[in-house]
Amino acid sequence: MVSTVDDHGGRAIRGGMVVLMGQGVRIVVLLASTVVLARLLSPRDFGLLALVTSFIAFGTLFRDFGLGTAASRASDISHGQKSNLFWINFGMGVILSVVSLALAKPASVLFDEAALQDIIAALSITFLLSGASTQFRAEINRELRFVALTVADTLPSLLGLGSAIWFALAIERTYWSLVVQQLVIAACSLVLAMLLCRWKPGLPKSSESIREFVSYGGGIFGSQFIAYFTKNVDNLSIGYFWGSTTLGLYGRAYQVLMLPITQIVAPLTRVAVPILTRVREDRARFFRYLESAQLLAGVGLGIMYAVAIGLASPFIRIVFGDQWMPMVPIFQALAVGGVFRGLNQIVFWVYLATDNTGAQFRFYLWSQPLIVIAMLCGLPWGGVGVAAGHSIGYAVNWVVSVWWCSRVADIPVARFLLGGVKSLAAFTCPIIAIGLSCVWLTTGSWTQAGVGLGAIAIYLAVSYVGFPYVRSSFRELLGFAESARSRRQ
Repeated sequence: MVSTVDDHGGRAIRGGMVVLMGQGVRIVVLLASTVVLARLLSPRDFGLLALVTSFIAFGTLFRDFGLGTAASRASDISHGQKSNLFWINFGMGVILSVVSLALAKPASVLFDEAALQDIIAALSITFLLSGASTQFRAEINRELRFVALTVADTLPSLLGLGSAIWFALAIERTYWSLVVQQLVIAACSLVLAMLLCRWKPGLPKSSESIREFVSYGGGIFGSQFIAYFTKNVDNLSIGYFWGSTTLGLYGRAYQVLMLPITQIVAPLTRVAVPILTRVREDRARFFRYLESAQLLAGVGLGIMYAVAIGLASPFIRIVFGDQWMPMVPIFQALAVGGVFRGLNQIVFWVYLATDNTGAQFRFYLWSQPLIVIAMLCGLPWGGVGVAAGHSIGYAVNWVVSVWWCSRVADIPVARFLLGGVKSLAAFTCPIIAIGLSCVWLTTGSWTQAGVGLGAIAIYLAVSYVGFPYVRSSFRELLGFAESARSRRQ
């Protein structure tokens, strides 16, 4: 007989691979969006939308209040409780839509950008749409229906990209293409979530208590509320002091930086947290799952970011064009921090799986402001300075967060820190050095990219033969893929 824990492990692998395949499609879509729209629109257009999305992200925290995650991880939740949660999220969406309309004019005056008023007004409806979809998506997630969830995530991105490109080519090449893209994604996400969900909300009932969900979600909200300022203070400060064009360059670099995190690591939270919650009493298995996840983040993301840093110059010229070349040093400075942000995602999973969201909030209260200070210290040097501060802040934060998490969840500090350092030494640092050397020694973007990728491939092949850690890392990652292929849903 297969144990429940073993079944959870199998579902974790299968679910993780389904999510990764779906996210692979989304990455292609986002890359296509980034490349095509960057050639159709100007850095200023992207800067304007980056300012608005910073405001939208702030409102989204209140609209969700952590209730989506709270509901998705619940093993026992009644129909009435789901309905109450639905109406709370939907009601918050309506309120925030009205508030954002009222603040559209003051925001345009503050940043001296008249276009912001119309953009904020148009995107205010996304609060209502996302508020209505939250609990439908949570229910799909709670039932571990990863295929349905992947469809609900992927198809709207495709439709949004198509709409944006059509608008830019057929109507006008302005920031309105980006606004249309966001509206289509939000509307399609709601429709798909409703169609794919096997549950429909009823009327709210005062007899159905949701106190435990609000309590759990409050811890998540508190942490995310503080993290918001860390993630958006750079956009707001650059936009205010350096203008929308500089912000457009920084925003594009930041979006490329976040692709692996938002489209690979973060979505795996929907797989990892429900599974880790179920196996947390089996400490050996719990730590083994965490180490596997850290390997994916440390080695997988480490290689991706290292290649991107080393070959940033030819890649950006080939993909975006000459007008985006000032983005190169900004992206390189940001991407160093991306490696540590990927490693730190594992700590976030531990907090959620062990019901320690309150401890995470207390940690964020003092740790996130330190990252903000590091970024603001670089503000006099523009986008590059803020990017450098971002990476320094997140590197220090990774070390401190693992230590703090060990105090509340009893994870082995040395084990996880050593695993991260080994992946940096074996993969990230050497690949960055190889890429930069190839760019310096050769000319022509295509030649630099080709020679650099070839040299990196040779290094990985030689390291596989000569270094046991590299060999065991690749074998374990390949083992994950093989396990996923051999199991059937």
